[in-house]
Amino acid sequence: MKKLLVLAASAALLLASCASTDVKSSKFKADDPKVNTGKTELMEWQGSELGGAVPQWVIELANGNFGEKALARVMPDIEGKKTFVTIGYGDNLEFVRQWTDLVDVETEVASTLSRVAAKAVEASMNGAAAKEGAKQANATKVEQSMNMYRTSLSSVRFSGLEKTAQFWTLSHKVKGKEEVEAPKYAYYAVWTIDQKLFDQQLAAAMKNVNETSTEEKALKDMVRQKLASQLSVASNDTSTTATADDFVVFAE
Repeated sequence: MKKLLVLAASAALLLASCASTDVKSSKFKADDPKVNTGKTELMEWQGSELGGAVPQWVIELANGNFGEKALARVMPDIEGKKTFVTIGYGDNLEFVRQWTDLVDVETEVASTLSRVAAKAVEASMNGAAAKEGAKQANATKVEQSMNMYRTSLSSVRFSGLEKTAQFWTLSHKVKGKEEVEAPKYAYYAVWTIDQKLFDQQLAAAMKNVNETSTEEKALKDMVRQKLASQLSVASNDTSTTATADDFVVFAE
C-alpha cells in the first residue's frame, strides 16, 4: 500500500506540472490559465490498482504537447509511421472508451486533416498578404481555397490505420481541500499507419486541389508536408483539437 501511495503521488505530480515533462522541446504550448481555478489531481488510472505507472506518452499528451517528434521519443515503435491520436473526455469511462476506441477513425482522420489543411491555408494566405503590406488576404479567395482543401480531404477514407496504444485516467480539480471540478475521465488512443501508404492516400486525396500558379503549388506543397509529418488529433473537446491544430499549422 505504501508503494502504491508513492506511485499515485508521483503520477499526480507529473500530470499536474508541465515543467516535469519535455514540453520545452516545442515552442507551441497551450495558453496559460488566466484565473487560478485549482490544480489537477490524478485519482485513478489504468493499472493503478496493481501499482502501474502512467506512461510518459500519456503525460506528454495530457500536458498538451502534441509534437510528433516528442511523442516518437517516448514511443519508439511509432517512429517512421504516420501517427494520429484520439482523445475522449467525460464523466463515464465506458462512454469515453467507446468514443475513443470505437470511433470511425478513418472518418475522423479525414475530418481532422480537412480542418487542419483549411487552417493552414488561411494562415499562409494571410501571412503572405501581410508581407505585401495588406491587413489580410482577399476573404473570398481565402474561403474558396479553404473549401477546395476541405472538399478534397473530407471525401477520402484513409485505410490501414492500426491502434498502437490506449490508456485512461480519472482526475479532478481541487483548490486547497475543496473540489472545484468534478472527476473526469480522459481516454487516449494512438493510431498508426505505414508512412508510405499514408503518403499515397494523401496524394490521391489532394489531386483535386488546384495548383495552376507558382503560389498555389507552393501552398499545396506546404499543406501536404504539414499533414504528412505532423501529429493529428481528434477529440470530443474543441479546446484540445484547437491546441493540437496549432501545432500543425504553425510548425516550421
